[in-house]
Amino acid sequence: MTLSRTPSSSPWPARWQEAWEAAQPAVSLIRGSLNADGTPSPRPLRVNQVDSELLDQQLVHLLCEPLQKALGIANAALRTRFEPELTLLVQVALYKFSVWNLGATYGAKLQGLAYGALTGAKGPLAPSGLRRRTLIIHGALTIFLPYCYSRLRTHALSRAWPDAPSSDKRRIAWRTLARLETTHALLALLNTIVFLWNGRYRSLADRFLRLSLVSARGKVTREVSYEFMNRQMVWHAFTEFLLFLLPLISPRALQRRFGKVVSRLALSVLPSSSDKKPWQRKRGKYGALPSGQCAICADNASHTLDLGYSTNTPTSLAPYSSSRESISDPASVDEIPAFPIHTPYITSCGHLYCYYCISERMMRTVDEGSEVGWECLRCAEHVRSADRWEAEVSVVRDSGSESDYEFSSEFGTTDLSGSVSSYLGSLTE
Repeated sequence: MTLSRTPSSSPWPARWQEAWEAAQPAVSLIRGSLNADGTPSPRPLRVNQVDSELLDQQLVHLLCEPLQKALGIANAALRTRFEPELTLLVQVALYKFSVWNLGATYGAKLQGLAYGALTGAKGPLAPSGLRRRTLIIHGALTIFLPYCYSRLRTHALSRAWPDAPSSDKRRIAWRTLARLETTHALLALLNTIVFLWNGRYRSLADRFLRLSLVSARGKVTREVSYEFMNRQMVWHAFTEFLLFLLPLISPRALQRRFGKVVSRLALSVLPSSSDKKPWQRKRGKYGALPSGQCAICADNASHTLDLGYSTNTPTSLAPYSSSRESISDPASVDEIPAFPIHTPYITSCGHLYCYYCISERMMRTVDEGSEVGWECLRCAEHVRSADRWEAEVSVVRDSGSESDYEFSSEFGTTDLSGSVSSYLGSLTE
C-alpha cells in the first residue's frame, strides 16, 4: 500500500504552508540572534542569593565571637564598650579580602555567585574587576552607615533623647532618626517584593549601585549541597563536647602536676641541696607578703585576676605592688591589709593562714592523694599539720590617764582544728 502525496481537498494544509512560509523571516532572525549571543547566561536562583547573605552574617558572628571572648577575659568593660568597633573591623577585613579582591562575598562564593561587572564602566578598577568608586560607595552603605546608625542610636538612648521636651533639639533629632528608620524599612520591604518578583538586586545598596549577583559557573543546577551544613553540625557537636568536658578538668591540678614534673626535672639537672651554701634559704611564691596577710587569699585573688574579673583587680594587685614597700615603710603598717587573716591557724612550718583557706587546701591535698602535704606559699615547705593560733594581748593603763578601765584579752582556746585534723589523718597514715 502506497501513500500518494496528492493535494487534499481540505483548505487547512495550504493555509499552514502559507503561515510557515510567512514566519520564515522571523525564525531566521531569531536563529541569527541566538547564534550571535552564544550560550545564554544562567539566571541565579533567589534562594541562593538569600542564603549567601545569611552565610555572610554567620561568618561575621563566628569571627567576632572568639575575639569578643578574648577581649572580655582581658577586660569586660572594654568588650562592652568596643564591641561595635570590633564587629566593624571584622566586616571591613572580610569586605577587603572578598568583594574588593574577588568580586563576591564568601557566602556568595559558596553559592557560586559573584557581582557582575557593569558594561561600559569607566574609571579605575579594583582587583576584582569592578569599579573602585562603586565598591567604596557600596562598602560605605553596607558597613559604615549601619555602624554609624547603631552608635548614634546608642548615644541617643544613653542621653535620654526620647524623654527630652518636644521643643528640644535632641527630641527633634530623635524624631528625625525614627522617621528615617521607618522610611528605610518601607523601602527595604518594597525592594524585597521586587526582588522576589524578578530575582535581581537583593538589597537597597545593590539596587542603588546596580550591582546584581550573577552565576559564576556555566551551568546552574538545583541540587542542594549539605556540605556546609554537615561541617557546621560537626563543629557544633565538637564545641558541645568541649563545653561538657572542660568543667571536669581542674586547671589548678594540671598546673600543680606540671609544676611537679618541672621541679623533678630541675632537681635532676641542678646540683643537690647539699652543694648549696648554708645561708641560702628556701622561699615561697609569697615570701615577701606581710605576715599579717593570708598568702592563700592572695593566691586565689591572683587566679581570679587571671580569669578576667575586674572587680578583684585592685585587691589582686596589692600583694605584688606593695608587699615590699609595706615591709620597708613603717607608715604602711597602719593601712588596712589587702588580705586579712580570719580565724588564724598556724602551720607546721610556722606561718599563719585563714582557717577556711588552710582547710580548703588540706582537703584538696587529700582528694588528690598527696602523701607529702601541700606546699607552703611563704617558705615552700610541705605542710602536714595546722593548729589554732593563740595569742595574749594586754593593755596596761597609763598612770597619767584618767581612765579606770584595764583591758586584757586572750584569744579563746576553743579547738576548731578537729575538722582539719580529720583530713590530716590520711597524710600521717
